[in-house]
Amino acid sequence: MRRVQFILSLIVFIAVCAIAGGSVLTFFNAYGEGDRAVLNWTSGLETGLFKYKIERSADNQNFSLIAAINPQGDYTMYEYIDDDLLKNSQRLYYYRIKMIFTDGSAVYSDTNSVTLQFSGIQETWGSIKAMFR
Repeated sequence: MRRVQFILSLIVFIAVCAIAGGSVLTFFNAYGEGDRAVLNWTSGLETGLFKYKIERSADNQNFSLIAAINPQGDYTMYEYIDDDLLKNSQRLYYYRIKMIFTDGSAVYSDTNSVTLQFSGIQETWGSIKAMFR
């Protein structure tokens, strides 16, 4: 009986792996930490993965590349801190990770939203910086 349960469990495990086979990420989270966004993710198998590209959006429609990170190996925990934000009235940002493979194909993660907190001084400085961008 135990052998049958083991075999059934193995079949279910293989089926789940086959269904999720294209998924490189096992976990992706983004949160605000004061005036910066912190992104954390964990990889599964990175076979054939060329690069992680982190993208940010203010409207959840138009995303821009903000960083590119090389894969470090299977089952790695990653962290990226986005502190290059305009400290103005925009407080809600959206993040996603684009995974580029060596064959040229790409897969996107789910999108995570982050709400940030800025002080009045940071907002003023952010407005001044925006004038010179």
